[in-house]
Amino acid sequence: MGRLEPHQKNGNYCSAGQLSPLLNDPYYETIGIGTRVWLAGAHGHVYAEGTQHAGGVGRTPDGVPTVGSGTLALTGDMKQMRKEFVRGVSFSGYGVSLALGIGIPIPILNEEVLRRTCVRDRDILAPVVDYGSDYPQNTGNVICHVNYEQLRTGQIQVHDETVEVGSLSSYYKALEVANLLADEIRRGDFRLAAPIAPLKKDTKMKPLLQREPPR
Repeated sequence: MGRLEPHQKNGNYCSAGQLSPLLNDPYYETIGIGTRVWLAGAHGHVYAEGTQHAGGVGRTPDGVPTVGSGTLALTGDMKQMRKEFVRGVSFSGYGVSLALGIGIPIPILNEEVLRRTCVRDRDILAPVVDYGSDYPQNTGNVICHVNYEQLRTGQIQVHDETVEVGSLSSYYKALEVANLLADEIRRGDFRLAAPIAPLKKDTKMKPLLQREPPR
């Protein structure tokens, strides 16, 4: 994640923006439980909503969520994965995790699905939150919103000050995943599967409240 400098001198963000499957299908019309996915080169599927899944969040008029929203729990055969799309990561003060390259095909079922897959980085808003105080204290305070087109320049404006930003996600790798998945579909090596159940659209994330011990 990198060191966060004091006095809001820098920031981090994640997601590949306009290449993110869940931002291309924000109402989960084609992505659901049972949807087949390209999981670091292996073929897997969605088996549940992911940790902190929240479908019932604020959205732009085009349906793009303005805060963290949908997440997915995926399964696949790790022996079939490609090492260049598997990375062990470590976050200071948090612990270890695993980063995988993921691709999800979105079939164009109607005009609305087509319109939403035309989302661009300038249409995707991200909240700017103070990670030193507001985030750990869950105050809900948002300093401002910026779009992914601004984030990808490496700088944003906060309180009329220039703030350097860096991405936890690789746009280059996301584009590579999209092209590899498209090639497999064209060859007939990757077959689409309709969801067997929808993802929840009205759930909200419930924070863990710290309670005073009984006296």
